[in-house]
Amino acid sequence: MRFATIRPSVPGKVEVSVIVLPGTAGGELANVNRWRGQIGLPPVDEGALQASRKQVKSRAGMVSVFDFTSEGSAKTRVVAGLLTAADGNTWFLKMNGDADPVGKSKPGFLQLMESLRLD
Repeated sequence: MRFATIRPSVPGKVEVSVIVLPGTAGGELANVNRWRGQIGLPPVDEGALQASRKQVKSRAGMVSVFDFTSEGSAKTRVVAGLLTAADGNTWFLKMNGDADPVGKSKPGFLQLMESLRLD
């Protein structure tokens, strides 16, 4: 399932995973709520999902990007993108870890998403 693991070169806990699954892999809302649950946030409905979605253009197509930070004093953060490819597979790019190093790594992570191509 895991296509790649990347560890950005910033101090602190942060990891990027790239996963490809067949089909819709449960759908966007289910995956976003799973990511939110992983950092202790409650699920969202379709309206809140749409409000939190950003788009990044890549050569492989549009990537839906979500960015969530946990509550409390020890904040964790997840920035995740998903792309449904022309072949029907869904690509997931997820960066998670401590909020500060994830924030510092976000510009490079967005560049990674922009560079996607599936040829």
